[in-house]
Amino acid sequence: MTQKSLGFTLIELMIALSVFAFLIMIAGPQYAEFMGNMQIRNGAENTLTGVRRAQGEAVRANTLVQFILDPTPCSGGWQVSKLNDETNGYDVVDSYTYADGACKTTPSTAPNGATKITFNGLGRIVDNLDASARIKWVEITNTNVTTPRILRVVVNPVTASGIKLCDPDPIVASNDARFCPAT
Repeated sequence: MTQKSLGFTLIELMIALSVFAFLIMIAGPQYAEFMGNMQIRNGAENTLTGVRRAQGEAVRANTLVQFILDPTPCSGGWQVSKLNDETNGYDVVDSYTYADGACKTTPSTAPNGATKITFNGLGRIVDNLDASARIKWVEITNTNVTTPRILRVVVNPVTASGIKLCDPDPIVASNDARFCPAT
């Protein structure tokens, strides 16, 4: 009388674990690259959301609203502030920190060091009240990725595209929706 064996033998278990470890070893670096690029996408989309939020709040409240960027990696982010007519100061309406999903990203602006954009009640870009340079674009990248992707949030009051998220990679054709106009 033979008895059926139920379960796995130690050899079968060791073979399965070695195959699993080999697959993890192959897929691990690609997964890290994927996660790094997802953080770039997350940071860029949230920055775009902040700029659009500022523009929408300016129209809704019919007053000056500022988008203020803090480019400090991990602890930085952005905030949207609305002009308070009574105090003649700005009240924070909304904010985002890169630690919320894009901690390892590095934002940079043009012109270098610009941190603000001000919108009027019609949603148009106006000069900042403190006469500081206005942001023309914000680039988000992740230096921890071996082949980092760069995404750019363009704030261009002159072109029809206005505020958009685009790819500054030179291989993107000018008729592609991802194309970044020269600013």
